[in-house]
Formats: sequence, structure tokens, C-alpha cells
Amino acid sequence: MKPNLLALAAFLGVLLPLALFLPLPLYLFSLALFGLPHIVWEMGYLRSRYAARWPRRWWYAVGLVLLLQAGMRAGAWLGGIPAVSSVIADSLALLLLMLVVAFAPFRAGWGVRIAGLLLAAAVMWMLEQGDYLAALMLLAIAHNFTPLAMAWDMAREHPPARTLAWTITGFFMLPLLVAASGWAAAFAPLAFASYAPLLNGQLPPQWGGAYRPALLSAMVLAQCLHYYSVIHLLPRAEKQRIGMAVVAPAVRWGTVLAVVLLLAYFWTDYGMARKLYAVAAGAHAWLEWPVLLMAFLCAAGGPLSVAPGKQAS
Repeated sequence: MKPNLLALAAFLGVLLPLALFLPLPLYLFSLALFGLPHIVWEMGYLRSRYAARWPRRWWYAVGLVLLLQAGMRAGAWLGGIPAVSSVIADSLALLLLMLVVAFAPFRAGWGVRIAGLLLAAAVMWMLEQGDYLAALMLLAIAHNFTPLAMAWDMAREHPPARTLAWTITGFFMLPLLVAASGWAAAFAPLAFASYAPLLNGQLPPQWGGAYRPALLSAMVLAQCLHYYSVIHLLPRAEKQRIGMAVVAPAVRWGTVLAVVLLLAYFWTDYGMARKLYAVAAGAHAWLEWPVLLMAFLCAAGGPLSVAPGKQAS
């Protein structure tokens, strides 16, 4: 599971300058071309790694919450539901998912149950404070870093994956360094004046100050690294581990066709296409939190002992 270091260096050699000097074109290009594939490949990876670990009824509960969330986002896309209602629904979906974690299968242990209850309480507090939009933006940014958790969880159980885990860790140090450097502050009037209105919506308005251009570049860089990790690096490692691809050929070709159609939609009406993409994006991002909590906090000898390839009942 050793990555091709020359290919990785070439990839970063192209990606980093684009994120620093052309963050908006890179953001729009990567989102339109790789946004949907990254959802499909990431869902395939999560299914391969975790579907057999916990009972179907637990997955059904998670799926029902995500279906309700997707329905609200679809309603916002169609114009039948106000955007603010969709945002509140996202928060409520996260609350329900944390409760699903809290009521995990009996063998999951108390660690994951307590974590679920504490996080559910945190979401309730966030809703009471009314500052849910900033909190959801923060979670969206944190979502870009979840390949770190996926890689180290694989390395924990499969030692040959440790090299990959360290590689992905090195990757995600880059956006942190860019954000901390504030490098772009001097160039902000020239490089970011035309980009700010679109990219500013990705961060709470009070964040950054003079460092805001650097934060925006770091955010775009992290998003692209997330795409690369879940489309290529992690599925490739999982295929080497289990001997089969995480996404079936028919699904791959169906995704290619959907990307072509979505690209046309982005070209003709970016705002509406972004809302349609958000239907799938929200569900896959929210799926990660309960799954990764369960993966790291379940008691040893609990649901993790289910044999690979067999669905727990």
C-alpha cells in the first residue's frame, strides 16, 4: 500500500499553486467534475469497510435520518422549502444521528453511547443558541479532513496501510500551513477581489480578518485533497486489502454519465445545480460522523468482530 511518491509530488506540484493563486476556478472546477464521483466512491468505501460491522436495524435508522435530510434539501432545490428550513433540518438530522449512535447495538459499549449523548446535547445547545449556520460551516470544513480518520482506522486494523495513513496526514498538513501562514494577505486586492463574493459564502463572515484569503485557499486545497483521498488513495488501498473494487463497473459508468449531465447543469445554472448537488453531498457528509464514531469507539469484541463480507443481523 505504498503510494507512488513521484505521482503524488506531481499532483501536489500542480494543485498547490492553483489553490494559492486561483482558488475560485479550482473550487468550481473540482466541485463540478469531482464532487459527485467523490460521493459515490466514498460511499462505496464506507460500505466496504463498515457495512458488515453493525446490525441492519442500526443502518436502517441511519438511512432513514439521511433520507429525511435529503428530502428537505431536495425541497429547497425545488423551491418548496425555504433555505433556512433546510439548514435547520440539517442540524436536526445531525441531532438524530447522534441519538442513533447513543442507542447503538448493545455490544458497542458505553464509550460510543456516552459520546453520542454528549454530541446530541452539543447539537441541542447549538440549536438553542441559533448560530447553527456557522456551526454547520465548521462541520463542512471538518468534513474535508475525514480521510485522516478513515486512513488511520484502516492502519489500526491493517498495518500495511500505515504508510498510506502517514501520507494522507502529510497531505492535510498543507492546508493547515497555508491557513496559518497568511501568505495571501498582501496579494488579496489583486488575487481575491473577484473571487471573494463566491468563496466567502464557504466561511463564516467573522472568520479570518487579514488571514481570510489564506483560509479560503486552505479550504479549497483541503477539499481537493479530500477528493483525491476518497476517489483514489483510500479505495485503492481497500481494493488491495480485500481484492475487489469498492465501486462496481456499472456504478462507475453511471457516475460518469451523471457527471456529464451535472456539468451541463452547472454551466447553465450554477446556483440551482449547486443545490441539487447538495442533496447528495449533505447525506454523505453526515453519514461519516456516526460511522467514524462507531469505528473508533466501539468496544473491542463487539460488532467489530463480525466476519468480513457477512452482514450482522
